[in-house]
Amino acid sequence: MAAVRHGTLTPMSSFPTPLIPTRRANAWTSLALGLTLLLAACGGGDSGSSNERQYPYSIKPESDAQAVRFLTQTTFGPTPADVSRVTSMGYEAWIDEQLANPGLKLSHVDMSRAALLTTKSDRPRTLEALHTWWTLAINDPAQLRQRVAFALSEIMVVSSMEGTLGDNGLLLASYMDMLNRGVDGNYRQLLENVALHPAMGIYLSHRGNRKEDTKSGRVPDENFAREVMQLFSIGLQELNPDGSPRLVNGKPVESYTSDDVKGLAKVFTGYSWWIPPDKTSLEWWRCFYRDSTCKDERQLTTSMSSYPQEHSISEKKFLGVTIAAQTTPNPAGDLRIALDRLASHDNTAPFISRQLIQRLVTSNPSPAYVASVAQTFKDTGGSIKAVVKAILLHPEARMPEQQNLATYGKLREPVLRLSHLLRALPHTSDAATAARTAGITPVYLTSETDNPGTALGQTPLRSPSVFNFFRPGYTPTQTALGQQGLVAPELQITSETSVIGYANFVADILTNGFGPYNQTLKRRDVQFDLSGFDALADDPAALMDTVSRRLLGRAASEPLRTTGINAIGKMLNKTATDRRARVQGAILLVAVSPDFTVQQ
Repeated sequence: MAAVRHGTLTPMSSFPTPLIPTRRANAWTSLALGLTLLLAACGGGDSGSSNERQYPYSIKPESDAQAVRFLTQTTFGPTPADVSRVTSMGYEAWIDEQLANPGLKLSHVDMSRAALLTTKSDRPRTLEALHTWWTLAINDPAQLRQRVAFALSEIMVVSSMEGTLGDNGLLLASYMDMLNRGVDGNYRQLLENVALHPAMGIYLSHRGNRKEDTKSGRVPDENFAREVMQLFSIGLQELNPDGSPRLVNGKPVESYTSDDVKGLAKVFTGYSWWIPPDKTSLEWWRCFYRDSTCKDERQLTTSMSSYPQEHSISEKKFLGVTIAAQTTPNPAGDLRIALDRLASHDNTAPFISRQLIQRLVTSNPSPAYVASVAQTFKDTGGSIKAVVKAILLHPEARMPEQQNLATYGKLREPVLRLSHLLRALPHTSDAATAARTAGITPVYLTSETDNPGTALGQTPLRSPSVFNFFRPGYTPTQTALGQQGLVAPELQITSETSVIGYANFVADILTNGFGPYNQTLKRRDVQFDLSGFDALADDPAALMDTVSRRLLGRAASEPLRTTGINAIGKMLNKTATDRRARVQGAILLVAVSPDFTVQQ
């Protein structure tokens, strides 16, 4: 069956087995790595014009470069259509349109079930959820909504790593749907939805959390109580409004103690699987433990129910709040008091605002930037839309040329580099074409890309721990970054192995395609369609400039442009295969360069 071209929005797959790069891929990898090191030593990146005027909030991009910069912060990768849209509408109108867009009609859960028609699996597994994640990341027109949901998923982490969720894709898919819907609400409601989601209940072990028992010595599980403070709301240290640590006698102050954890853990007792309406007559413990008489697939996608029989009635003290001992269990009331306290804590606005800035714009936002966004958080009651808009329209996001570019920006995590390539470069998918022909929902097929030596060293929804793939405060040891007091979260998953692995990965997929091998067609499922660049192969300068404009919105910086032109000019150019190799080489050079991998 012939593949159908889908423009810049096409199916994503990855490698079921480690790559064995071709000789051409190895040669280009060596050149690309050498160029990467050279550019890194030179500082990389184009500082842009120093004469740009200050942006009013309604200004439109004045160049493709500005549009691409904005879309790199707000989407999974700019497309030519995106550039035209934001240039025509302006930043603020585009944000409003995106945040009002509910996205594709099918949810992650719907698409995970639809994927079974293609994968022939017996039930939605975590791999189906991964197919769904990539499908929506690349194709959903509500790009900003999906990108914010992804950012939230890296703050409030659940993961399929090590089988914690029992290889159940519906748990992951519904969790992402919950985060996606959460963009419409406030942080307090999002915190509650996260706390009660069965995926989080399983991952941080408060599903089925039982009240204390003085006779046996049993105490409530403290895992979620600790992480909801440390990671999801207030952080480890008391903060000033600008996100800096509040110092007492020159030392930071802990934001909570072990006693706070113990008190809060009691709040999260007595929550377990949702009780279906037709199961209410059963003995309560059957649904609490989800035995064979109380199993319903909807329990995997519905907020947990409260079970007063296992909710602690003793006094609960945490963060300056005291819930008096009760004669009648009140799990809903206790939860409301606890989450109200966490959401309104002085730390929460700067702590969460800073992390969202890091996920979207820059790793080291200025104190003024954090304070401004945190104030919006407080003024709007934690409105996610208002906070996102404040982040993206702040002068520090829109005017990087006025920042110190030696400390501004962020390393782009590998998943976002690949999604950018997929949205920017046309490609085809035999599986998606077959699905469309059969009249079923086309879902991208992929596999885990965890391996740093052969793939990305990162797979969506497969963080190694609740601390995400990287910590927001990570600083590589014995580096200039550390000497300057700067953080670089994404460098925590960056090493010599991952740099080589990423370069080999890009070189290989450009040459050989990627995804499951189709035994009938004798090729990998996804193939890049680079024919639109072939006519430029005779002109290395035009080729480099065209590729750079497609991926960067501007010409490549020096020495990338000159080095690329010289290297491509020395490549063979006698056959169609030679010309295609030149095109692949130009794309690879840009894709591994700091111009592309560093977001400024």
